[in-house]
Amino acid sequence: MLLLAVSGKMAAQDTTHPFARGEPIGLVFTNFYTGINQGDNPSGFALKRAYLGYQFDLDKHFRAKLQLDIGNPGDVSQDTLLRRFAYFKDAWLQYSAGKWAFNIGIIPLQQFSLQERVWGHRYIAKSALDEFGLASSADLGASAKYNPTDWLALDFTLMNGEGFNNLQSDNSFKTGLGVTLKPYKGLIIRSYADITNKKNSELLLVNFVGYEIKDKFLFGAEYDIKRNEDFIKDHHERVFSAYATYHVNSKFEFFGRYDLRRSNTPRGDTQPWNPTGDGSTLIAGIEYRPIPKVRTALSYQEWFPYATNLDNEAFLYLNIEFRVW
Repeated sequence: MLLLAVSGKMAAQDTTHPFARGEPIGLVFTNFYTGINQGDNPSGFALKRAYLGYQFDLDKHFRAKLQLDIGNPGDVSQDTLLRRFAYFKDAWLQYSAGKWAFNIGIIPLQQFSLQERVWGHRYIAKSALDEFGLASSADLGASAKYNPTDWLALDFTLMNGEGFNNLQSDNSFKTGLGVTLKPYKGLIIRSYADITNKKNSELLLVNFVGYEIKDKFLFGAEYDIKRNEDFIKDHHERVFSAYATYHVNSKFEFFGRYDLRRSNTPRGDTQPWNPTGDGSTLIAGIEYRPIPKVRTALSYQEWFPYATNLDNEAFLYLNIEFRVW
């Protein structure tokens, strides 16, 4: 809070420099949920995330961003909502000139950033790779992006590989390379791969396609493969996710999403190596925006486990996102 106050005062006072300006960041995700299965159904209020920070434009080439993420870096169940942690989600410096941009620090990663923007409802659910814990949204490292034309973008990332909430380093790095194409208006195609070289190298492959008719309809689909997960030989996973949004008007929209997660059966075994994590998710709902900085959504969400000895988990959610700046 001191950082926000001081930086805001500095930006307000320095009116002689055309680039000495900034913008505070304040974003909160909260919800109410209730189970609708038969039997004992959990329900309650939850504060999923709170982002606080500041983004600076230092001059025409340099930008910087500091952002705290107040939540739980290991959100894997409703029980984890009982604990709150604050940690840096973003702490980076960017230099851009012409068709190039370079970032260093705790930087945003590119595995699912585009998918998350197309999905458009991060306050309701994370994108598939993030939701299933197969990739991190940020890490300590450096990245470069090159836009040779309006329809082509290339990005390269070198990072520690442990994620933004686990910054210890070792003797290995994760390297990532992505290609984004926009062949014609509304259509976007992206392929991405990263690898961490160890005894059993961990490899992630991401393919995505999206299409948008502005203010009317939006669709996205991705197919992802992770090999040697957690550096365990022959532990592979594949994820498919598809999502769509139909805009009724400036205040109302309908949205839906389907995720599928499957692990392989290692050689010599008779069952997938991750049977309790395998399954599919259905999300469907309606969003209402009473004012530009507030979004609300009522949704139905159900998890269909692959294992036959596990029951489906069905919930109704009322989600709210609000910005305080």
